[in-house]
Amino acid sequence: MTVAAAVPLRAPSAPELRLVPARRAMGVRLVGITTLLACAAIVVLAALAIFHTMLATGQYHLSELNAEIAVERERLIDLRYELQTLQGPSEIELMGIGALGLVTASDPVDVRIEPRHIASVDSPTDQAGGDWLSIKTLLTDASTAHDRRS
Repeated sequence: MTVAAAVPLRAPSAPELRLVPARRAMGVRLVGITTLLACAAIVVLAALAIFHTMLATGQYHLSELNAEIAVERERLIDLRYELQTLQGPSEIELMGIGALGLVTASDPVDVRIEPRHIASVDSPTDQAGGDWLSIKTLLTDASTAHDRRS
């Protein structure tokens, strides 16, 4: 018997695996933090996209309103021009002769109202009828009195 035979032979042993808890926990934390940051970045980007869409919609509405304002300003200019032409002396004369049946005066007539007529009427009001009828009567009396004197 030889010495080598007496010693049992062992297969070479595999290296021993030991778990290192600190490194494993660090890896899990790193993956968790990365996932959390990625989710936060996606939420922020989605919020920015929604905010940009809202701003673009508001700007579109604003440009539509500006276009409407420009159209209405042009219409206002046209209406002011039309108002000026309708208030012109020639238009008023045509309206008076045609629609109201007025005739041009042969001579200008001065209307004189006597102070006693003015004193007899209180301040005129815009109510229907009221004091305007008395003023009309006074003016008619004054104009007929002036015609009778001349």
